[in-house]
Amino acid sequence: MATRKRKGRHLRGSRTCGWGTSGQHRESGRRGGFGRAGRYRHKRSQLIRTGEFSDMRYAGKKGFISIAAKKRTLKSLNLIQLTGIVEKLAREKKLRPDEKVPTIDLKEYGYAKLLGTGSLSRPISVKVEKCSASALRKLKDAGGDAILNKPSET
Repeated sequence: MATRKRKGRHLRGSRTCGWGTSGQHRESGRRGGFGRAGRYRHKRSQLIRTGEFSDMRYAGKKGFISIAAKKRTLKSLNLIQLTGIVEKLAREKKLRPDEKVPTIDLKEYGYAKLLGTGSLSRPISVKVEKCSASALRKLKDAGGDAILNKPSET
């Protein structure tokens, strides 16, 4: 075929040369790269759908973990939230009626530290790893106490 009659000659100046706007007749232009290219950027939803995050060979590692992030953070609870938990247990009749001061283990609820925001209307005895000074004072003023457990080495 003569050069002057070829498609490319007639389409000079048209940006896509008849190959459409998506792929533009390129190697991997339409699919976002070969293989696992873009799995942390534009193909992230596919990575989540297939569950490759569970396998660290494919999820990859980048950067470093700081020392501050490695420190164990304690999940904390305020006295006002503790009051809500006690009221809920009383409504569900999970507190012993013969006890004057109910004992609550905060480790069962996933908390390791008790903070002093709020007030108590009834005496409560609390088992917890750590307790702030204001929380301890408010517990004792209400007639309760804090039993400090040693943190578990997990």
